Amino acid sequence: MKPRLLISLFISAAALTVALPAYAQVPDKGTFHEPSAQVESRPAIADFEGTKIDLAKGWGEAKACIVAREAGVLECFRSAQAMELRSNTLSATDSIAASCSSPLRLYEHGNYGGRQLRFYDRGYWQNLANYGFDNQLSSYITGACYAHLAEHTNGAGYWYPGYTGPNHGEPYLSAGWNDRVSSIKID
Repeated sequence: MKPRLLISLFISAAALTVALPAYAQVPDKGTFHEPSAQVESRPAIADFEGTKIDLAKGWGEAKACIVAREAGVLECFRSAQAMELRSNTLSATDSIAASCSSPLRLYEHGNYGGRQLRFYDRGYWQNLANYGFDNQLSSYITGACYAHLAEHTNGAGYWYPGYTGPNHGEPYLSAGWNDRVSSIKID
């Protein structure tokens, strides 16, 4: 090729790159993480109105659940209001030394709607499939501790790129992350 043609092609390619709008550019996904060995593997058998339910097999009439396994608490409720009453007494009645003082709240729908899970336990990954919540997260509120939201089980894959520091909520997950989270960890 002639030098003039090469220079012209180079300038045209540079102009196209600069002209791309921000939303058309591919975002940095961050670091891909390998699966962790620190994982809660027990089935999620919850107390619900005097019966036991395996959350992985369905919630039935339950709409909200508290997960504080270190305190021996895995309870579900017919309403978020009933769970709120129990949650308010949790730290006073149960030993939650290995837990965050306020929970990570996960919601099935955007704008904090639908079924809700509240996690207190820290230091290991919890797979949402055990709780019947795999790839169903659409909004969250962190508690007093940092949290991680991973796209695959056992903390593997990419982690949610939005802010998951203490006392932060996102009524809608970032683009591409709705119904994509498979595991969570509270630090």
